[in-house]
Formats: sequence, structure tokens, C-alpha cells
Amino acid sequence: MKAIVLEKLDPASPLAVTEAAVPDIAADEVLVKTHALAINPVDVKTLEDYIVTRDGERMRGSAAPVFDGVSPIILGWDIAGVVTAVGSDVTKFKVGDAVFGMVHFPGHGKAYAEYVAAPASHLALKPAQVSFEAAAGATLAAITAWQSLTTHYTVKPGDRILITAPTGGVGHYAVQMAKHLGAYVIALTSPANAALAAELGADEILEYASFDAATATPLQLDLVLDAGGRNAASWFARHLKPGAPLIYLPSGLSKAEQERNAAQGLNAAFKMVTNEERAIDDIARLLHDGSIVTKIAGVFEFSEMKAAFSAQQKGTAQGKVIIRMPVSA
Repeated sequence: MKAIVLEKLDPASPLAVTEAAVPDIAADEVLVKTHALAINPVDVKTLEDYIVTRDGERMRGSAAPVFDGVSPIILGWDIAGVVTAVGSDVTKFKVGDAVFGMVHFPGHGKAYAEYVAAPASHLALKPAQVSFEAAAGATLAAITAWQSLTTHYTVKPGDRILITAPTGGVGHYAVQMAKHLGAYVIALTSPANAALAAELGADEILEYASFDAATATPLQLDLVLDAGGRNAASWFARHLKPGAPLIYLPSGLSKAEQERNAAQGLNAAFKMVTNEERAIDDIARLLHDGSIVTKIAGVFEFSEMKAAFSAQQKGTAQGKVIIRMPVSA
């Protein structure tokens, strides 16, 4: 099969397509012929040997444990494709089903490949009207947003929620989901992204350059979902209701930052997405009924993975960077 196989993590890697063996599947897994992949900031950071630990520490030289010493390495977690084989214990899917999901995160998803072995619990049926490209996008980023709004915090109708980077991978799903759940959504963004934030459903648009957090009328927020990571927790403090959470998504919080936030009475925490069958099934339902749609920033061929990484690394993409896989039989 075609795959992008790395002997080691190296940001200078050309990410060239080569040949690899089709993976075997376990009893609880299915084999998926991939039609599309999605790229995330964590893909780029992992290639740079950079991870965030579960306690929020930012670390370099530590990605090897994520892969349990596996070498060579196949990166990636987000897939959409068609089931070509099912394990003996699998009842959720059958051969020929179109599926999508986030595979083994955190861990070794091995998604940059023509075939991926995935636990059935990590996947959901792709809605028929949703393209493989759009489904691949609605995986790690969409689950991150959904878990933030339904697990780490439970959105209630009328909640006032501020979302930063509201047109990025996580943010554009978060805006739509928060509106679906009945929240009043305030988007903090740049002028170039203001129109899209409104199109996604934001009730109010604030711009980074003109919003003065220190002097503006308090926003009385029930939640800040910080998908951008520009500002320290103290920047949001006067706009949060007492005890209201601030959820950081793009990077961890050092122990010093955690201690400083606690001393200031701020309920700020870094949250990492994890595989959860209920979450990916919920995403499938949201896609099916049109409550969320995937904004695609660009589609690249599998052989153009390096260019896709460059597009992701710029940090200005509106929505998701998608990889289209070869369509050979």
C-alpha cells in the first residue's frame, strides 16, 4: 500500500509517499481503505518532536513515548474511507460501509496510509450526503470542540460563550456546536475572518486589534473556549463570571501558569481530546442533520503532504486542511 513512512521524527522530512505492508487487524478492529485524511496542528508539532503531556507541560524531545518506541513511524489520526475487512468481534460495521473517525489519539493512529487498522469504537458511519473530505475534517477537531462543550463543560441554552480563533479547525466547529446547544456565541477574531465567523453563527464579533479586554464592558461569560492561545488567562479574567471555566486547547499550561491561575482564582485548564465512541457517533449525527458543516481550507493530494503541512503551519487556514487519497482499487 502507499504510505508516508518515517524512520524518525524530523521537520525537514520530505514526507514522501512510499510502499508499506497493509496492516493486520485485531478482533475489535476494521481495515479502512482511506479516501481522505485531515491535518491538524498536532501533526505538525509531532513531526517537530513536540508534544503536550496530560498535565499540560509543553515538552520537546518527548514524542517517542507517544509511539511506544515504534520505528518506522506513520503519522496521522484523522481518516474517512470504506471498510474492507472486519475483525471477528466487530458488529458495528460491515464490509463496504463508509466510515470516518479519529484513530488511537493520543497514540499511534498510522493514518497517513492507503489502509488503516482502526478500532471499530473509534469510527462512525459517514452520513451519505457528506463527502469523504468533509467527514475526515470532522474528526479530531470536531471531537475536541464537542468534548469541550459537552464533557469538560455542559453548555446550557442562553450561556454566553467566547470562542477565540473561531474560524480555525476546532473553532469553526465550536461556533456551530455552541449555537446548536443554544448558547449566545461571541467570536474573537481578525477582520479577515469576521464574515466567516458570522456565517458560522456567531451572535457577536469582537476583533483582536480593537477589543481592549482591560477597559471593555465585562462580557459576563459562562465559558471561554480558547482555540487560539494568544492570551494568558488573566487577560480574560474580568469577563468571566465567578468560577466560569477557561478551556485552553492549542497548547498546554506550564505548572507555573497553572499555579498562577489558581492563585488568581481562575478556573483555567488545558484539555486534550481523547477517543470516545459516543463523541464520534454524536459528530455523525450533527453532520447528518446539518447542525455542523466542515469548512475546507484546502485539499491536497497525498503526494503533496509537505505542502499541506506548510498550509497548516501558517496558522491562518479557515477550517480544515484535507488530504485526498489515491483512488486506485
